[in-house]
Amino acid sequence: MVVAAPQIDADLEIEQEWFDAVRAEREAKREGRAGAFGAAANPKDRIAINRAHQRDETLGRPDEEVAFLRIDCEDGGAYYVGKHSIVGAGGDPMVYNWLAPAIMAMRGATHSDARGVARHRQYRTRPVNDIDDIADVLFAELALKVAELTGGEAALLASDSFLQQVLERRRSPQMEDIVRTIQAAQADIIAAPGEQLLVVQGGPGTGKTAVALHRVAALLFNELRDIERDDVLVVGPNATFLRYIARVLPELGEDRVIHQDLQRLMDASVTVSVKERPDAARLKGDGRMCEVLARGLHERVRVPQDDVQFAFDEVSWRVTLQPAAVQELLDDVGVSPYAAARARMRTGLEALILREARRTDRAGARASNLRVRASEVDAYLERIWPQLTPQAFLRDLFGSLERLVAASSGTLDVEDLQLLRRQAAPRLSDQLWSKEDLALLDFLAFEMSGEGRTYAHIVVDEAQDLSPMQLIAVRRRSRAGAMTIVGDIAQSTGHWARESWDDVVSELQSPLPHTLEHLRYGYRVPRAVMDLASRLLPDAAPGVEAPTVVTDVDRAPVWHSAPNRSTLVAAAVDAVQKHSAKGLFVGIVRPDDYRADLAGALDAAEISWSDADDGELTKAINVVSPTAAKGLEFDAVVVLDPKAIVDAGPHGLRMLYVALTRTTGQLDIVHLAGEVPAQLLDEVVGHDGSTALDPAESSGGELAPSAFGETSEEVAPSRAGEPQSPAAGGERDAPTASESRRARPKARGAAPASIRRSVVDSNAQHVLDMLAEVAPEHMWSEILERARELAASDGGDEAASVE
Repeated sequence: MVVAAPQIDADLEIEQEWFDAVRAEREAKREGRAGAFGAAANPKDRIAINRAHQRDETLGRPDEEVAFLRIDCEDGGAYYVGKHSIVGAGGDPMVYNWLAPAIMAMRGATHSDARGVARHRQYRTRPVNDIDDIADVLFAELALKVAELTGGEAALLASDSFLQQVLERRRSPQMEDIVRTIQAAQADIIAAPGEQLLVVQGGPGTGKTAVALHRVAALLFNELRDIERDDVLVVGPNATFLRYIARVLPELGEDRVIHQDLQRLMDASVTVSVKERPDAARLKGDGRMCEVLARGLHERVRVPQDDVQFAFDEVSWRVTLQPAAVQELLDDVGVSPYAAARARMRTGLEALILREARRTDRAGARASNLRVRASEVDAYLERIWPQLTPQAFLRDLFGSLERLVAASSGTLDVEDLQLLRRQAAPRLSDQLWSKEDLALLDFLAFEMSGEGRTYAHIVVDEAQDLSPMQLIAVRRRSRAGAMTIVGDIAQSTGHWARESWDDVVSELQSPLPHTLEHLRYGYRVPRAVMDLASRLLPDAAPGVEAPTVVTDVDRAPVWHSAPNRSTLVAAAVDAVQKHSAKGLFVGIVRPDDYRADLAGALDAAEISWSDADDGELTKAINVVSPTAAKGLEFDAVVVLDPKAIVDAGPHGLRMLYVALTRTTGQLDIVHLAGEVPAQLLDEVVGHDGSTALDPAESSGGELAPSAFGETSEEVAPSRAGEPQSPAAGGERDAPTASESRRARPKARGAAPASIRRSVVDSNAQHVLDMLAEVAPEHMWSEILERARELAASDGGDEAASVE
């Protein structure tokens, strides 16, 4: 239930008149600036005026509503709030920018901490600037009502009275404008001081990405107002994710931000063309590699143990340098940063050679005018200190067991060396590189040059998966340690899956204070979907609590059963087509080994689709792996073979948790008959105890007609208090939480009797089909009896019995 004061319809007409007046004032200013542009005396003036006109933060778009909120304070003050401030002709503010610190503080008002605020009035508008509806939150009244609530109902605060209506809008490939949907709990995180390392933990649908991006806008409006352009960096996990969020900051009026995915951030001018073994990938992401690489660079600097002679252009004799003198020079110069120290070494060598020349009597007065031959100095310097690129150094290091041993002594063991050792390509351009090599090359680039681009503030989204070496790459780009780190430990997968944020904070080594904030309320993923997905958490991420969800949709998750792989893919395509026909933004989350099958089925059906793993994202149908799906949201999601997702890797349950929670509306789960993760078995049991795990099959493998002469159809959710009829086929809505509890078997690991019967029936038909191909029908009974005897002799009595 939503606790909210009744909407005050009587005030709508008066408010609309005021909205019209403010818009007229804003557009008059816009026309005035356009006139100034036409009257400009020269092109330079026109350019300046046009730039100001285009980027004027006080105006916004002509079709933009003037305000989305009014704040009434207990002292009688009233503040209209919009995306852009609007000042009247007399210089008085008519609308305040939502990013102003005082406004952000008042937006954080709650029933328990009103902060001197008496009321929030929210406006829902339609183009252009027309108020469609008004909702008021009276905080004194709200406090009384919330006190009467219990449990999860308390999360349904009236400050979100328009929230669900906003969220009912269909998702687009880019996140929509979400300024007006900020919860009070999020407002304080957005307005938190920038001079800190802030970690934001939030489950699916809690709006953590929105909070991070709004925080960037707030910092640029306040603390970082005077920084240079492109001095804030936003890092995402992949190009698809960045494309998804690309419009958010410009919609908030900020375009002074650099967006980069991890691979572009660590651009080493190489192409990733090989995939590492899991153990090698984890090792290359280990922070110990910093010590190995730094020592490996140091080991490349060696003074030859032979004397060396240098010639001059002006005289015929030579100067000899002994190794001890060169070593002393090297000790003074140092070896870091590699490239800069090498340049210092060359300068030092020339000076050392000239000093030696002055010590000889043959030089006489000409010693000060001698010029050592540069080619000889360069050749000797190359022997001491080879000129290397990060790519050349890493190729040589991993291609030489001797170099690896010297670089990793006391840091890595023999097994580690074998993981790193690889054949060096004869030509650097032919060397194969992995994704994990990028962080190593990035570290080497900094070590060699001693310099690199830094930023005033860095935001990292989906940071729970970053390796220590990737975190070090982020840390090196932070000027003073000011960062906002966002993610969800329950979605942490890959080679560096985590149980807490502790090691992330440790690797970032920020000298500033660090704070961990939790987003506890989910308002994007539907309640029924989160109830389903949260059943995975006790095993997937013990200790992580699912967010309290405040969003409901009419359609519960729907299960589709298929007898084999080809039918499963066909069922998924059918579900996708139904959603797409409604104009929904659709995501198909599939295991890696289904990629080719699904692509073939979609192409055969002449369905246009995009592969999000390749950076594509369209408004229609998108195929994506669980890994690439992190951070994305769709109106409708079809999850393909959840058991295969779980079985694909050590963090399969977390991957399935990600897959299930990508929807903001509708969810379909397509699975093989009898193949459902144990944690979700109860959820497929029907309201009447029947199951949708296995539809009736014809001998040819097609879905057989039901007893009513119809093929399987989607079962709509029943209304409260109404019994639901058994499923006609292989698709069934997930039951409500209370119905699941009634249907749940006592033993969590054991399948209900109906599920066992379904599996037995399905396999019995399969056995009969095989017998028909290999033996005459009169021998079937004898063959089956003999099979039972053989199974019993192997201890398989229980497995061979049927109920």
